[in-house]
Amino acid sequence: MREVITKAKLEKMAADRKEIVFPVGTILTQAARDWAREKGIKLGFLREQDSAPVREAGKEKEVKRAIVTVLGYDRVGIIAAVAGVLAGVNVNILDISQTVLQDFFSMIMIVDLSQCRVDFATLRKMLEDKGEEMELNITLQHEDIFRYMHRV
Repeated sequence: MREVITKAKLEKMAADRKEIVFPVGTILTQAARDWAREKGIKLGFLREQDSAPVREAGKEKEVKRAIVTVLGYDRVGIIAAVAGVLAGVNVNILDISQTVLQDFFSMIMIVDLSQCRVDFATLRKMLEDKGEEMELNITLQHEDIFRYMHRV
């Protein structure tokens, strides 16, 4: 569901900020836009691209996204184990979705590799090794390859 930003909500968010960046799909009311213009606050939206800029405290960093998929029999600790591997090499989890169908666990994560301390191939191997250890199938793909493979 898209988030709607009203004037009241924007006033609470602003707190001496000169710029606010929202995810794509966020809806800003006209009153919110007018109020931001009056206060000199610049409003922006992230782009839905592989290297979308993310603004943090006036800085821009490039996001290098990848897709992690996990499949196998459900058991305690799967999410913790995968997240532990990612955290250990400074990979940020941007989004996560998981489900259990009968006894089968499936999870997909969108991760940011821009601050990762190892190269892509090493991270892929680390995740595959964790998958073998836990009897799971864990894969890592660049986002653009994933999008290309799963287009209609």
